Amino acid sequence: MKTNTTLIRLSIIIMVIFGGTFTFRYFRAGELLLDQIVGVSVGLVLLIASLIWRKINLTGEVSESKSENF
Repeated sequence: MKTNTTLIRLSIIIMVIFGGTFTFRYFRAGELLLDQIVGVSVGLVLLIASLIWRKINLTGEVSESKSENF
């Protein structure tokens, strides 16, 4: 689960860095930078995949612990 938390933090950091730069440059100069949009989308995909992975692992652990008790 430690790896999953690290991936979630990494994806949030990626989205903050690239999204912040994109927002700053867009409002300051009116530029739409493709590399910043790609960076934000990669961070978003990583976040969604990490959250799905976490949900699958949590439900798997719960069902395994219930089956061990019976």
